[in-house]
Amino acid sequence: MTKIFFRALLAGLAFLVLLVALNRFDKRVAPAAFGDGDLPPSSLEAANGAFWLLFLGEPESAGLDIERKVPEYRDLLGRLERVERLTWQVAPRSRSLGGRYWQMISDIPFPQPPDRDWPGFLRAERDHLSRLRVELPILLRRYERMTRCETVADFGYRVEWDRPYALQSFVLATGRLRAALAVLDAEDGRWAHAAEELLTAFRFGERLAGAAQSAFFYNLGRALVDTALEALAGLLSLPGCPPEVAGSLLAGLPPLSPAQFSARAALVGEFLWASERIERGDRWLQSEIALREIVPGRRGDQARMALNVLLARELGTGSYLRLREAAFELFLMKNRTRGYFRDGLRRLLALDASPPFRWGASGEGAPSFKGLNLWWLWNPSGKLYYEGLDPFRQRRTVERKYLTRAFYDLVRMAAALRLPGGGAKTYGADAPGKWPEGLSPEGAREARDPFTGRPYGWDPARGLLWSAGLDGKNDRGDPERDLVLSVR
Repeated sequence: MTKIFFRALLAGLAFLVLLVALNRFDKRVAPAAFGDGDLPPSSLEAANGAFWLLFLGEPESAGLDIERKVPEYRDLLGRLERVERLTWQVAPRSRSLGGRYWQMISDIPFPQPPDRDWPGFLRAERDHLSRLRVELPILLRRYERMTRCETVADFGYRVEWDRPYALQSFVLATGRLRAALAVLDAEDGRWAHAAEELLTAFRFGERLAGAAQSAFFYNLGRALVDTALEALAGLLSLPGCPPEVAGSLLAGLPPLSPAQFSARAALVGEFLWASERIERGDRWLQSEIALREIVPGRRGDQARMALNVLLARELGTGSYLRLREAAFELFLMKNRTRGYFRDGLRRLLALDASPPFRWGASGEGAPSFKGLNLWWLWNPSGKLYYEGLDPFRQRRTVERKYLTRAFYDLVRMAAALRLPGGGAKTYGADAPGKWPEGLSPEGAREARDPFTGRPYGWDPARGLLWSAGLDGKNDRGDPERDLVLSVR
C-alpha cells in the first residue's frame, strides 16, 4: 500500500513538473497592435466636465462649488488606478451615492418603449415632477452645468470605477428627471427652451461617449444620448407641437457620419487595460478574476472570500499572497494570453466598423474556452483570466450603439414628417424610405436601417416608423420585435 501511494505521489509530482515545463513554452512577443495613440486624450484637469458626474451626488451643502472637490476626486481616482491596486485595498464610499436624491428620483416612471405615452405620463406625474423641481434645485442646476461644460474627457482607462453601476444609475436617473421636466416645460408652452435643453443634454452624452477610453464612460454617454432622444421623441408626440420645434430638432440632429457613436476607443481601452494587467498587474487580482470561472456566481463570491480568509489565517497573509501569485504565474503564458485579447478585440472592431446587416461571420471565431477539458492544461491561468473578463461581452456594447443610431434616424424622420408639407401621409408611398424632398440638409436622402441595409419601415395608416432591430427581421412594426416610433 505504501509503495502504491509513493508511486502515485511520484507520478503526480512528475505530471506537475511536466505541466509547469509545458507552460514555459510561450509565444514570441507580438508587435504592439494598439497603444495610447489609439485613444482620445484623458484629463484630470479641473476644467474636465466629467468631474460633474462625481459631483452630482454630493450633499446640497456643497452647492455648486465643484472646484473645492476636484483635488479630493483626483486623489480618489489615483487610488482607484487599476494597474497598481488590489481589489480590497480601497474601501467603498461610506455613504450611499446621491444620498436622499436617489430615494426621490429612482422611481420616476420614465415613459418606456414601445408605448412611449408622454401625454399620459405628464398627466399622471405632473404634480410629482413639479414638486421635485422645487425640492431639488441644486441637483438640477448641477446637471445643467455639467451638460454645458465645454471640455469632457475620460479620466483614463487605467481607472477602475468604485461602484460604477451605482454611479451610472444615479446619473441616468438625474438625466431622466431633467428630460421629463423639459418635456413638461414644452407642454406648458416653453417649446423652444425645452428643445434646446434636450439637444444640449444629447450633445453632452455624445461628447462623453466620444471621449471614452473605457466601456464605463462609453456606455454612460450612450445611455444619456438615448435618454435625450427618447425625450425628444416625446416632445414631438405632444399635441400642438409647433412646426418650428420640429425644424429646430431636425437642424440640431444632423445626418449621422459613419464614425458617430463609435465604440472603438472604449474597446481599445479595455484591451489595453487587460494587456497591462498581464504584464504589470498584481497576480492576486488576476487569480481572483480567474477563480470566478471556477467558483462563479453570488455564492461563489462568498466561497472565494471564505477561502481567502481561511488560508490567509492558516498560512499567514504574506505567505498566502506569495503562494497564490506564484501558482498563477507558473501556469501563465503572457504573450499567448495577450493574443486571446487581441484576437477578440479585432473581431469586435470589425463589428464596430460596419453595420450589423454586413456582419456575417465578422464576429465569429473569437477565442472561447468555455468548458474545462484537457486543453486547459495549456496556459490554464491565461484561459481562466481571459474567460473571467470575457472581453467579447462587449459585443453588446456595439449592438446597442447601432440601436442608438437607428433610433436617432427615427427621431429625425419623425421631426421631418411634422414639418409643413412633410408628407406624413404620403411618405414612403412613391419612394419608400426616402426623406421628404427638401427636409434634410442633403435634400432627398435615403435613410437606411443598419440592421437590414434597407429603408426604415413606415406605415402612414398607423403612423408608425420602425427599424428591424437586432434580429434583422422586418416584423412590420411589431412593438415586441422591432424598434418602433409612433408619429401621431
